[in-house]
Amino acid sequence: MRARVLAGGIAKLAVLAVLAGLASACVATETSVPPRGIPVSSPPPPPQLEAQRPAAPSASSVWIDGYWHWTGTQYAWIPGHWESAAPGSAWAAPRYTTSEGAYFYEPGTWKPASTNANALH
Repeated sequence: MRARVLAGGIAKLAVLAVLAGLASACVATETSVPPRGIPVSSPPPPPQLEAQRPAAPSASSVWIDGYWHWTGTQYAWIPGHWESAAPGSAWAAPRYTTSEGAYFYEPGTWKPASTNANALH
């Protein structure tokens, strides 16, 4: 009987110790939003001037302006071109941003039309 009381007391102490540890646990909070995109060494060069835009190959084609794409080691110019887009989609051009002195590249992508003004109708 005495062993049972002792075991019950030890179990209660163990539960209390765990609860006390949880109550005093350190919680880290993010004070700023981490930058999005791929870290790059510098901003892109100025956009290149391109020849006149050719005629669209189809009514559903979307013109993608030329842009600088980060290859992992340097920027490469992607000339303007026509792409077929899924109905209800829109092209979101690449973005180049800075955060705390660092540069970031977010590649262009197709998104649902509600998130971009270049939507297909």
